[in-house]
Amino acid sequence: MIEAGQEPVIGQNGITSADTQTARGVFQCETGGTSGKPKRIRRTSESWLASIRVIFENYTNSSECYGILGNLGHSLAFYAAVEAQILGNRCLSVVGRSPKEQAQQFASAGVDVIYATPTQMRLLSKSRYVLEKVQVVFIGGGQLDPKTRTQVQSLAPNAQILQFYGAAETSFITLAEPHHDAASVGIAFPGVEIDIRNINSDGIGDVWVKSPYVFSGYAQGHASDTQWQDGWLTIGELGKIDDTGQLLLSGRKSRVFTVADKTIYPEEIESYLNSYTDVTASAVFPVDDPLRGARIYVALCSDQTNGDRMQGMLGDLKERGVMVNRWRIYGSHEWPMLMSGKPNYQKLRATTSEDAWQKL
Repeated sequence: MIEAGQEPVIGQNGITSADTQTARGVFQCETGGTSGKPKRIRRTSESWLASIRVIFENYTNSSECYGILGNLGHSLAFYAAVEAQILGNRCLSVVGRSPKEQAQQFASAGVDVIYATPTQMRLLSKSRYVLEKVQVVFIGGGQLDPKTRTQVQSLAPNAQILQFYGAAETSFITLAEPHHDAASVGIAFPGVEIDIRNINSDGIGDVWVKSPYVFSGYAQGHASDTQWQDGWLTIGELGKIDDTGQLLLSGRKSRVFTVADKTIYPEEIESYLNSYTDVTASAVFPVDDPLRGARIYVALCSDQTNGDRMQGMLGDLKERGVMVNRWRIYGSHEWPMLMSGKPNYQKLRATTSEDAWQKL
């Protein structure tokens, strides 16, 4: 495809051609599809090569084998695979395997670098394996809470655990090392500028970035919150920067909703719930209510069968001013998850009329 001057498209259907004549080094990949149907984005090879150089120089110059837990149709997993190939490393994808099988294969292959989401790492940690050869774990696609960091450190005791924040459209925006505040996603990735605009009374505003790693535009689909202005890009993320330059995120504009005139940031609630030992993943979303504007529904991924214990945990949210209306527990094997490793909110919303949802 490249030799023919066409744009390769890497997505859920494997590798296809966009049948578009284009400049060499331009390709397409897909977003995670968290808020709806995955969008197809166009970017240049150089936009990824630039960050690969930074990662290699600072973290992976002695690596030999990358481990990937996500489907290559998602840009995070695909980026990791490309990074491994560019650096001349082996690359092992274990998508679709059980956590125990994944850990066994990582150990056998001598994986020393892992790219994954927090949920994927929490699941992998359930294997009870110890991956002594792993030197670096890059975690993106969600907040890395202290509990998960501890689990990952037990899984890979010799690894440097690095949280990064970014998106398919932006690639790396920030990187957090262990000494950074656990509530933040770290400081600006080398080469990235961050600007917070339209700041409200809580100090929260729109996150804008300028960097050499961003995409060129959407090839299919669109997002109303994605905007360009004089070389700066925003994808609708909300947050603030503290006095030390660390970015603290509140969530995506598209996910924020109101209950009885109170603004709800679902990502903050999910981060709180995920900090519990019994919770592998969580999903918070609204269901329309004519009186209050919306009701809060909470789905939990947990193998804990003690409903009273989980209900008590949700009751604790009341003290934080969050009034959960209904909740449901999914076992690890039935948790609706996208290929990106994030919750499938569309599938969860489609089940809200089922009896399995309990009133709190």
